[in-house]
Amino acid sequence: MILVLLPKLSGYNFTQIEGLNEHSPMSLIRTSVIVQGIMSLFIFLIPAWLFSYLTHPQPAKYVGLKAPGKAIQMILVLFIMLGAIPVLQMIENLISHIDFGVKVRADQAANDSLMNAFLTMPSFADFVRVFVVVAIIPAFGEEMFFRGVLMRFARKRTRTMAFPIIFTAAIFSYSHTNIYGYLSIFLAGVLLAVIYNLTGSLWCSIIAHLFFNGFQVILAYLGNNNNAIKGFMENTSMPFYYVILGAIVFCTAFYLLLKNKTPLPDNWTDDFPEEGPKEGDWDFMAKS
Repeated sequence: MILVLLPKLSGYNFTQIEGLNEHSPMSLIRTSVIVQGIMSLFIFLIPAWLFSYLTHPQPAKYVGLKAPGKAIQMILVLFIMLGAIPVLQMIENLISHIDFGVKVRADQAANDSLMNAFLTMPSFADFVRVFVVVAIIPAFGEEMFFRGVLMRFARKRTRTMAFPIIFTAAIFSYSHTNIYGYLSIFLAGVLLAVIYNLTGSLWCSIIAHLFFNGFQVILAYLGNNNNAIKGFMENTSMPFYYVILGAIVFCTAFYLLLKNKTPLPDNWTDDFPEEGPKEGDWDFMAKS
């Protein structure tokens, strides 16, 4: 209903929204950002939350929303993602030099134009709107859907974590429209799943996902008033020393996370453990 009413209230139809680019009027860009946020809610967050709520007496615990085993894990996952960003960006840049044909180039150009439009943030209110839609909503919705629900289902059908991690990362990558970024998004999906597995807390992968997306939004906003940052964002080739530094930060933080891991238990996919819920379990969405 909202998706039908919003274009009518804004004066733009879905054809105009689908044709969004960085040269579109700001009113159209703002409408499109809101539509994207609503779609993300209804595609990922709301279905995952409703499924867990209707399936289990402790829905938050079902999707892994529990406190990390160690407080330092939250800090380490931020450094892991900080180090991964330049490495993944380099991979995407390298793949962009491969000629996949005219149609792929056209589709990628349309995707890049759409993202450039979304990252057009002339005011702080625009920044807040984009940050919520591009960083916060996907971090919660996609992690609950892919890692909280889908990976749980995949794990039930195999004895190891390899298949659930790869399977959910592949679908996670396919759900994005960044063709040249499929491999880097797939690797990011693998990393987010590994973080969830090593910490036993979906909050860690949510924070990592939010940081990964939010960092790029913040840089784009700061680039509006800083030519150096703007030039860095528009540069299609990642400086090699950034990649090396990122790899060092990533490897160091990941090693420390391995040393401080509190992995998912062997029975983490059991819907109703025999011991039942324990008093004090952190489950703010539990049924009354």
